[in-house]
Amino acid sequence: MTQTFAEILILIPSTLTTGYLMWIASVLQRVLNDLDEVSFGRFMPLLYRHGIRSVYAITSSSITFVAMIPYFIFYGFHHWWFIAGLIFYILSSTAGKILNLPVYSRIDALGSSDVIQLKEERRKLQTANWVRAVLCLVSTVLMVIQFA
Repeated sequence: MTQTFAEILILIPSTLTTGYLMWIASVLQRVLNDLDEVSFGRFMPLLYRHGIRSVYAITSSSITFVAMIPYFIFYGFHHWWFIAGLIFYILSSTAGKILNLPVYSRIDALGSSDVIQLKEERRKLQTANWVRAVLCLVSTVLMVIQFA
């Protein structure tokens, strides 16, 4: 397998993850913003519970991480644009753990009772979703530049 072919195989699930995160940050976030706080407080725990079991989300994001290991072993660190893209992919995932997961936990703990706090958590979630989506988009762009 050539290095270019290996990079394409890594780029495909990474791009699928980017599209998924951009959809969440734009389309789904608009829906969440249109919900009143009580509905938002009831909906988010359901969304989170079903989202973490999504075969698509788990597969598309995990393949990239798993594929990085043999990529580095076989091809090293010579394609700097592609490596930079992988680093941004890791940053995107890390941002999800640092920014999104605490918000989900706080929303779950609040339930639908504290309207003012739910409004604030929704704002934080929107910011976290955009940060993660943009980092992942930058990741994809950097990986694609390697092929230019």
